[in-house]
Amino acid sequence: MLKLNKLWKPIGVELVSKSICDLMTEVTYAMDIVYSLNPDGTPNFDKHEYVNPVGWDEWIKLPVRDWDLSIRSTHLHVRVPTVVITRDYSKVHEKKFKGKPTKEALFIRDNGIDAYTGRELEYEEATIDHVIPKHRGGTDTYDNTVLTTKKTNNEKGDRLNAEVGLKLLINPHNPKPIKVSHTIRKARHHDWEPFLIKPR
Repeated sequence: MLKLNKLWKPIGVELVSKSICDLMTEVTYAMDIVYSLNPDGTPNFDKHEYVNPVGWDEWIKLPVRDWDLSIRSTHLHVRVPTVVITRDYSKVHEKKFKGKPTKEALFIRDNGIDAYTGRELEYEEATIDHVIPKHRGGTDTYDNTVLTTKKTNNEKGDRLNAEVGLKLLINPHNPKPIKVSHTIRKARHHDWEPFLIKPR
């Protein structure tokens, strides 16, 4: 579940159990997101009518719609909150990139762009490429690593870019600290979309 601070900025992702616990103990509100309906009665997830933060007592009274995630107990059938907002917390921490490069860090640094084609990659298809292969003396550092596809990486192997006709479109560099709100790029649920900060 997406967690926002009280200024509606993303600050993390939580398990359902934690989100419900925080909602019940009045640490957070849950977002009641109402969408416009299509003529056939299905929701238009591209157009919401309103977003309303509500507490637990009001949340459990909301109707469970066909498209909602939900949980049941002996006495309750309740929506699973997909977005929660803290009542009192307003900070947004910075994420710092230390140690060896990771795919997640490179995805954030380069906005998920393939360093050789300029194409936006899906996270699953991306892999780390060492500009100068490690077997050729290259280092496992941010200034020698970029994202590309597994296919390109396999075709390149342990050769240099010039040897296989590849040209870098991205300058690999050590990433600067970044606000956590800018690291949550991909919506895991359509309810997240209005709250995510789009990469420039």
